[in-house]
Amino acid sequence: MAEQRKDRAWPVVRRVLAGCAAVSLAVVLAAAPARAQGEPQVVTDAGPVTGTTEQGLSVFRAIPYAAPPVGPRRFLPPAPPQKWTEPRDARTLGPACVQDPDEHEMPAGTPTSEDCLTLNVWTPATQGRKPVIVFVHGGGFTSGTARNPWYDGAALARRDAVVVSIQYRVGPFGWLDLSSLGDAYATSMNNGLLDQMAALRWVRANAGAFGGDDHNVTVVGESAGSISISALLGTPSADSLYDRVVLQSGTAGEVATRAWSANIADQFTKLAGVSDRRQLLGLSTADLQQAAGKLYDVQFSDTAFHPVVDGTLIPGLPMKRIAAPDGPAKPVIIGTTLDEARYWLYYMPALNWLPQLFYLPWLHDVAGDRADRIADAYRRERPELTGPQAGLALVGDVAFRMPAIRMAEALSRRGVPVHMYLAKMTSPDLNGTLGAPHAIELPFVFGTLTAAGAPAFVGTDPANARLSDTIQQLWTSFARTGVPAATGVTWPAYDVGQRRTLTLDRTAVEVVGDPYPQARRAWGGLRFDGSDPGLDRLTPLQPLARLASCIVTGICG
Repeated sequence: MAEQRKDRAWPVVRRVLAGCAAVSLAVVLAAAPARAQGEPQVVTDAGPVTGTTEQGLSVFRAIPYAAPPVGPRRFLPPAPPQKWTEPRDARTLGPACVQDPDEHEMPAGTPTSEDCLTLNVWTPATQGRKPVIVFVHGGGFTSGTARNPWYDGAALARRDAVVVSIQYRVGPFGWLDLSSLGDAYATSMNNGLLDQMAALRWVRANAGAFGGDDHNVTVVGESAGSISISALLGTPSADSLYDRVVLQSGTAGEVATRAWSANIADQFTKLAGVSDRRQLLGLSTADLQQAAGKLYDVQFSDTAFHPVVDGTLIPGLPMKRIAAPDGPAKPVIIGTTLDEARYWLYYMPALNWLPQLFYLPWLHDVAGDRADRIADAYRRERPELTGPQAGLALVGDVAFRMPAIRMAEALSRRGVPVHMYLAKMTSPDLNGTLGAPHAIELPFVFGTLTAAGAPAFVGTDPANARLSDTIQQLWTSFARTGVPAATGVTWPAYDVGQRRTLTLDRTAVEVVGDPYPQARRAWGGLRFDGSDPGLDRLTPLQPLARLASCIVTGICG
């Protein structure tokens, strides 16, 4: 989830340096040398692009799928890119979207820019009709970039697929509610989601030119990317943009209300030092980023920005549409990790010492008179957990695992093909205290086990390569046929009777019927749909964040 900030020292200096890096990158790109002999060239619907050949793959980077959202286009929906006639250099990664730096989401020194709506393509050949896999990165809607080396698509593409990674606006640039300023800004709280839809339209229009099958597009998301795709399942206008879905640790149970987004906008406006939202339009990038940093300090940043049920783009709670008889029917893989919330230990080490007692008031608020039996179920079913770990297990299941189960239940009851997984491979980092944390499966999915930072997170166990091979087989076969398959692995569909779930671990990849059933049953009929609980009760840190917000901003509603 990698959304909390460890260090805010010298924020202005860091942002100035990042801005300088972005300008330098633009100069380099503008002065890029002419196409070398043999470099691949493809004609997109906006103009030709020149890529590079890397170990048998044709790779194209930083292709714009929308016009730069800068100047008067800031805070507006994405617009089509301007067409060009001369071949555009697509050999170098573009800047990340402007964001609060997070070392777990973006390597230090990464250039950033508001002009960031680009995508990258890896393809085995520009001829043919291969399945297309589109990846939407996470980062809590406040950070993240397709530049992350963990998301390099080369290994997946070598399994005979076209792989696309996209960038979308994060933080206030993509999710700040300015709808009170008039019709032009009516979608501002969901512009990041509209960016993703624009990228998927680009894929439909251009996949064939890169050797992909534009009628076989699988969209894969993790964390905020997975929440985004879940929101798209509740968006009728997005139905035509994808053919299959993979949801990794993010569900339709994590959407915001209009009241939530309006409150966040009020806080942001006050923290930016202006008297009304219209004045935000004239602030510099640095000023907006400084206000965002202050917001994340006083408002738990995992929940500050999320897709908003606005009544138009997202007409109602996505879970309601997912459960409806006429809801989306595309095949789905959905899963979580066993210890999702322990990822927060990177940002809040004190969670290692907070007893389970700390979580009980929040648990009573969420579950009412079921709270004690829920806590008892976790103690019985996972006796190896310490008190602090048991508390984090409750939080992880409220935010991730239980909403995923509710989605799988709703889809399977309608006959939609849905396959569920539970990732149990542990991380050796932080002296092994992370367990099987949020994002642990990412380097296995991409085959980037040796990318920068990955060995510390996933370790160097020889079994990692075998597990990665199996997971890549499953994901790419699902993209190809809609049925996940791998050597020696049969993954049956999920149903509410047997609840068969594929567990992913270094020692075995096997199907288990209803893993951790006592905990699942203890939650009873809670909907986990974005309203029960909502973002205001999603974690026990929310009350603390609201108190801090009240003290700092004076907004105590």
